[in-house]
Amino acid sequence: MTKKHHHTRNNSQHKSRTKRLGKKLAKQFRPWHRRLGIFCSLFIMLMAISGVVINHSNHLSIDSAPVQQAWLLDYYGITPANKLVIYQTQPLSLASSDNLVWVRHRLAVEADSPIKGMLTLGKMILAVDSNNLYIVSQDGELMEKQDASMGLPRGIEAIGFDGQAWLKTQAGYFMADDDLIEWTQAMPFAPIPWSQALDTPAAQAEADTISLLARSSHLTWERVILDIHSGRFFGSFGPWFMDLVALSLIIMAISGIYLWVQGRPKKKARVPRY
Repeated sequence: MTKKHHHTRNNSQHKSRTKRLGKKLAKQFRPWHRRLGIFCSLFIMLMAISGVVINHSNHLSIDSAPVQQAWLLDYYGITPANKLVIYQTQPLSLASSDNLVWVRHRLAVEADSPIKGMLTLGKMILAVDSNNLYIVSQDGELMEKQDASMGLPRGIEAIGFDGQAWLKTQAGYFMADDDLIEWTQAMPFAPIPWSQALDTPAAQAEADTISLLARSSHLTWERVILDIHSGRFFGSFGPWFMDLVALSLIIMAISGIYLWVQGRPKKKARVPRY
């Protein structure tokens, strides 16, 4: 046997072994490639759908749409307000939850500190916290905010009405003029009917509604979908799980290329003509 023929036979054997090894690897890769494809496709669809929704969040109004599902609020750890007070149920609903003022089930004011009291005065609604007076329309629009720079006393503890608006403060009692512009320290001649919580069955039902609205004001659907898209929705291991999905996609891409290369028809070698 000549050296040339020996070299040709060795090349042929090497190619044959390589071909058999390639087929064996392809046979092992193929089922895993399918499994990874099924596994990844579910999360690709989830990420694609959530990504489209996020891109159009303004048009779909999910950027301001509150989540009102109690189980989802519980999952995010959003607890009920520490202090929830119903002041009135008819003819319109007036309530406060911590520092939030609610008019007709609508969030009207986010005060600087917890609300101390609310009442109606003509077509206006008055709400106070420790150092501010909020004048709100019956539609829930903030019309005016007063503080110490406008002559409002500090350390407010309660608001009442007996024909005139009164404030109870740490420094004493203050009475407002008819236009709610000037506050004068004075001593009432009779007990003031201070704003207080309403305790009726209707008020209890209203409290359940306001409690859910107050919780939902802290969470929007845009936040939920963003968390799903990033993996944070699934807890501390969520981002790691999304990394695992990304790694699976890389492996699937590599195995797919390998299977495609192995499955290509081989070009026939040209036979030299003599």
